[in-house]
Amino acid sequence: MSIRTPAFLVAFLLAGMSPLAVLAASTPHWVHYTLLNNTGGLPKKVVVLPANIEVYEVTAGDVSEEVPEWSAEVSKNVLKALSETIKSEKTMSEVGFPRLAPPSAAVVDEHIALYKLVATAVDDNELDHKVRRFDFSIGPGLAALQRETGADAAIMVYGRDYVSTAGRKAKAVLGNIPIVGIFAGPPPALGRSWVAIGVIDLRTGDLLWMNNETRGSTSNLRDFADAQSIIRSIFEWYPGIEQYRKVYVK
Repeated sequence: MSIRTPAFLVAFLLAGMSPLAVLAASTPHWVHYTLLNNTGGLPKKVVVLPANIEVYEVTAGDVSEEVPEWSAEVSKNVLKALSETIKSEKTMSEVGFPRLAPPSAAVVDEHIALYKLVATAVDDNELDHKVRRFDFSIGPGLAALQRETGADAAIMVYGRDYVSTAGRKAKAVLGNIPIVGIFAGPPPALGRSWVAIGVIDLRTGDLLWMNNETRGSTSNLRDFADAQSIIRSIFEWYPGIEQYRKVYVK
């Protein structure tokens, strides 16, 4: 299926950027500006869309290749951890994801791909210029899902996990790959787990809340405990509206 990026999405991604790194460190999550003066908070009934976690194996020669079996395994772990976290949140309840006809499933896939663009832009610090008035949207194309499930919002998940081969680890031990730090240019030095979770208003497509978490080479999302840890860390800031308002709204 061919997916065309909406004009509004391109405009945001290419807009002039003025990083607010110091402030962003204070509140790593994002909150849609319409919620900052809304005492009702975020939606309570949510449907979790299929997770999109891409797992890559990185060789000693800096070659990254996705391993589909690992991607499927990690996506399953993340979804299980996410459902457990939602159950522990008093402010949310999850409704089941429905069986969709092919045309409807294609629409959902398209919006999952759009969310990937947004999450990647956040990971690359390309949306910092929006932090004082975060008004991002992926469009109202999921409204039919709201009518079918009765949910107010969808939770969308995108992530990437880089796993070093034994040969790459050995090369690092010999000093040919920097061990200190998470990054050493693309691909990451000895691995990196990164997950971004967004809460999308099903009626409007507005990205109401978003947060992401990065872990270093000791993380392995194929281990359920690690997947659970990263999801719980992401939701430590949920909903975090007051914190966000305090830092960004003057």
